[in-house]
Amino acid sequence: MRLSELLQRHPVDIAKNIRDRVRRIGVDEIRNRVNKVLKGLDDVVLDVLSGLMIGRPVVLVGTVGLGKTTLAEAVAEILALSDPPYIEVACHSHMTAVDLTGDIDIAVVLQAGFDHPLSYIPGPLVMAHGTVLVMDEINRLNPYAQAALLQAIQEHYVYIRGYRIRTDFALVGTANPSEYEGVYELTEALADRLKFVEVKTPGRELLRSILLWKAREALGELEVEIPPRLADILAKFAHEAEKAGYPQSVRSLSYALADAAASAWSQRRDVEIRDLKKALILNLPHDQETKNMLITIFDKAINE
Repeated sequence: MRLSELLQRHPVDIAKNIRDRVRRIGVDEIRNRVNKVLKGLDDVVLDVLSGLMIGRPVVLVGTVGLGKTTLAEAVAEILALSDPPYIEVACHSHMTAVDLTGDIDIAVVLQAGFDHPLSYIPGPLVMAHGTVLVMDEINRLNPYAQAALLQAIQEHYVYIRGYRIRTDFALVGTANPSEYEGVYELTEALADRLKFVEVKTPGRELLRSILLWKAREALGELEVEIPPRLADILAKFAHEAEKAGYPQSVRSLSYALADAAASAWSQRRDVEIRDLKKALILNLPHDQETKNMLITIFDKAINE
């Protein structure tokens, strides 16, 4: 990207473009396409679309493993405002404002001038002009990076060493609960400009079907039968664990189920509860004390 071209950018009415795409594709069709990768999120999809259609940045909030990032990517791919359909950023606490805006390389400028293609290395806030910006774990951004994002959202410009570059984008972010380690509280000014949509753990019956679906998907061409009762036990375990204050990742649970089936297949026998329990323990990203508590909850789910 040449700096001279970026300085001459024209405004893009992103909200209007999204409204046009939604009208053209149809809300039901968008939900049907999302359902091919994620199930049970029809209401969440509507909340995301309604925010984007009025120019409101949207942040999906929920525990890990519920498909927040996958949903953000799926919506962006379906809307297909540009090619590629979205720019994605994996946010972290050491990310600086310059990481988001980009910067001018003084060494290149001195040798080749300001308008050399490598004189300015654009950041995601600039690259997302005219499309969707997916910001994964947005609440891991430190206050300085948050300030750069706020400026882009509020003014539709970023400032690079005195140069002002136009940027219009639709933002879909994801965020973990505030009690997670390594997260920052979003500043009041930034939070005031965001729509927060909660992604919850699916109900027991829906979760059961999701676990079976994702486990079979992970197993691929392996011909192994997964007893529905095992998925039912996992679904019950997930809800009981959440009640006890230990929300579970749907991703980890589905892989535990697939792991148990793959292990049994490799031994040329049917999947049993002991396979599931072992796989669950190996797929739980917790300390030993928490694991012991969760194993107790799992044992109760088996016996009830």
